[in-house]
Amino acid sequence: MNLVFKLRKDTLWAKAGYQIAWDQFKLPDYKAPGMQIGESGRGSLKIQDGNDAVTVTGKDFIARFDRNTGALVSLKYHGVETIRTPLRPDFWRAPTDNDRGRNMVRSQGIWKRAHEDFVVTNVTVIKERNTLEVRSLAFLKTVNANWETSYKVYPDGYILVKARFIPWNTNLPSLPRLGMQMTLPAEYNFISWLGPGPHETYCDRKDAPVSVYAGMVDEQLYIHYTEPGESGNKVDVRWVALRNSKGIGLLAGACLGETGPVNFLSVNALPYTADDLEKAKHPHELTKRDFVVLNLDLKQMGVGGDDSWGAWPHPEYQIPCQQYEYSFWLKPIGPKDSPEKLAAKAKF
Repeated sequence: MNLVFKLRKDTLWAKAGYQIAWDQFKLPDYKAPGMQIGESGRGSLKIQDGNDAVTVTGKDFIARFDRNTGALVSLKYHGVETIRTPLRPDFWRAPTDNDRGRNMVRSQGIWKRAHEDFVVTNVTVIKERNTLEVRSLAFLKTVNANWETSYKVYPDGYILVKARFIPWNTNLPSLPRLGMQMTLPAEYNFISWLGPGPHETYCDRKDAPVSVYAGMVDEQLYIHYTEPGESGNKVDVRWVALRNSKGIGLLAGACLGETGPVNFLSVNALPYTADDLEKAKHPHELTKRDFVVLNLDLKQMGVGGDDSWGAWPHPEYQIPCQQYEYSFWLKPIGPKDSPEKLAAKAKF
């Protein structure tokens, strides 16, 4: 329920109709409609299991997994590729002014390249009557931790993704972010989402109404920061869609339980890498990449701001080094698909 307060008459500082305040209340007894997927996803999967890849064909889509790494390396909708590089764990963000003021590179820099020594130690493929599950276990040498990923494919194109982070040394600094990153072809430059907005939000900066918002990926970076850094994030995301000019794209969303989302997502989509944002001293030095960088995270630490010369984000907005697990789903979509309706079915 939304309450909006607007001026009834013109004033010296604003015209009639200018919004001066708002508030929003979640109705406590609301329950999202829809059937659990698997029930709504009647049909069957065609599975080809080879030495190098496992290919899964279902309704309107083809998914391919690398047999040696367990990664989802291709996801096509009617023959059109929707991903460029597969999901991989991600723990770093480009420093903000507050991060630079407390020297985040020195205090948390161990997480910057933690994903680069990602070594897969085991891959398991589980075939059932109308689903396929691919599980992988990997070791992160730099931070002495395990990372588990599971993909479960359903006939109607939903892919349930589960991730678990298991550190063996919990005395390491808190994490800047905990999630997964992938890249999409540059043509998927139109973004829409259900969550707070339309401006960027973070776990300690989310004073924004929940609604459906849309725009171009290029526009999500706030270019007026004196020095580029982390920008454009979206917290408490229920679903996010990235589409091309023909309406084909990739939909990702929070998993729904019986009482609501299992976990919301923290999402960021930009035509720049974290390294691009970190190295540039001025916005005009940024060169747009020929791909979209998409983060689907459990959480990103707060941006802080008690001061900009040493203060950390408050403890409740940090990510201690401990075990975490979270889940979300992916689905390739076409121009006639409604993200709202598809997300309402995503109950696991």
